Amino acid sequence: MMSAGDPIIYSEKEGIAFLEIDRPDKKNAFNSECWRLFDGYFDKLMSNSKIRALVIQGRNEDVFSAGFDVNPADPFIGDMFQAIQIGDKEKLLDGFAYIQKIISKLSRLPFPTVAAIIGLCYGGGVEFATACDIRVIKAGAVMCLPETHLGLIPDIGGTVRLAKLIGLAKAKELIFTGREILPEEARELGLVNHIFPRKEFEAHVNEYVKGIIANSPSALKAAKEIVDATLTMNETEALAYERDKAAENLLSGQCIEGIGAFLEKREPNW
Repeated sequence: MMSAGDPIIYSEKEGIAFLEIDRPDKKNAFNSECWRLFDGYFDKLMSNSKIRALVIQGRNEDVFSAGFDVNPADPFIGDMFQAIQIGDKEKLLDGFAYIQKIISKLSRLPFPTVAAIIGLCYGGGVEFATACDIRVIKAGAVMCLPETHLGLIPDIGGTVRLAKLIGLAKAKELIFTGREILPEEARELGLVNHIFPRKEFEAHVNEYVKGIIANSPSALKAAKEIVDATLTMNETEALAYERDKAAENLLSGQCIEGIGAFLEKREPNW
């Protein structure tokens, strides 16, 4: 249940769940409380049959997230700083694993997920967005992976997911240079899917997501599972996995409603 002042705001509307990052004084940078709340929400969403899609965005107007809030007083950051000082590799590994596990929960949700990048998106914000199925960005926003400027790397799945998303050479260039990129280049690279205008950005996002959830929930779930799972399989394994998921999807019965609605020239009742 939400509490006043929570840095993550949850809401639902017409089958779409919304998670809004709300730390305006910190440019929506993630702290320990953000990760705790994300973890809980992702667990609940995993078994919420009413939800058809998830949108993650910044609550304030021009910031998605500036990444990590590197405040030594924050419990997570304090523990990581201490581990560096005493050379405790195991503690560092545990810290990375904790955040990676939460972001992996996001990537494994059984319905489409959309990062709506409403403004500045840096570092861990980019890494978080790459765990979503789709990224849309507001005209005029900026993205950047500046970690190497600070002696760091995108270490919560960013190096892995970014390379799969846009290719090895492009991912390396963005990480090695740490330079800012604008929406047009982000779309050209394949980092984002669409650019929506600044005016009424949220309305464009909502319309776009409604177009996705107008389709069969079981078909969307099966397609997501197949695309994600077969990326590293050989062709024989991948096609066998596809056959299995396709059969499961047909047995869900939703195709009967979908085809019937098509023939009767009406909207399907999923």
